[in-house]
Amino acid sequence: MKRFSQQGKTLLCFDFDETYFPHACTSEQLAHLRALENFLEERAHRFSTIWVTGSSVASLQEKAKRGDLRYWPHRVAANLGTEMYQVTEQGEWERDDAYTQGFPIDFAKRVDRLVEECGLFDIQLERQAGFGKSKWIRSYYYKGDDPQVIEQIAKRASVHAIQVNISQCNPRAGDPEGAYDVDFIPKGAGKAASIEYVSRRFGFALDQAYAFGDSGNDLEMLRTVRHGYVLQNGTSQAKHLHRRVTSQAYAAGILEVLRQSDFS
Repeated sequence: MKRFSQQGKTLLCFDFDETYFPHACTSEQLAHLRALENFLEERAHRFSTIWVTGSSVASLQEKAKRGDLRYWPHRVAANLGTEMYQVTEQGEWERDDAYTQGFPIDFAKRVDRLVEECGLFDIQLERQAGFGKSKWIRSYYYKGDDPQVIEQIAKRASVHAIQVNISQCNPRAGDPEGAYDVDFIPKGAGKAASIEYVSRRFGFALDQAYAFGDSGNDLEMLRTVRHGYVLQNGTSQAKHLHRRVTSQAYAAGILEVLRQSDFS
């Protein structure tokens, strides 16, 4: 699989699951995704693309094969923006180790202590599938809807100098109904931090950048750029909390925005 052939000055940031990539993979959704790929390749000299995703590298590669995608982006911030990769013109992925240099080496132990303390407050956190496969992310489900519990989790994370993203689950992406994703990551990591890093290192202007997402863990990223959009298929939480929402879903919603800009 190739990377987009050229690279321009405008940074385009895409959440992957249920934003760039539709899990249902219907023929209509995939037709819109082909149209988006064509649009981006035809204007590759204008864009620099990055997938900013909670998925692992292995998961991204499996989904790209399942959806028969044709192009990698220029960069990938995987595992909830805790790993950074550059993609070469030949489609090879190169890890950017400079991105993780400041992360605390005792991160996993901090999370263990935090979760143990939550248990003392009768806050039950359930490990997600794939727990521990990434060095820099520990993901749980909170199966409840108590704002005080969510506030307490965030407070305990702050005490341990850990960053936490708590967002309403999206069942279309395989999550349970009526639950929250609770993702613990090092301070200095995350979706917003990853695009800030790319902007600083490679000279992109965030006030000219675009970002697209579908859930609560995308909101900070969307607010980091000037042009941030929740797609119409996004969670009710994300659409309620963010003022820019597309009228169409998935790739059609992304194309709606880009075509209305001066990129046609």
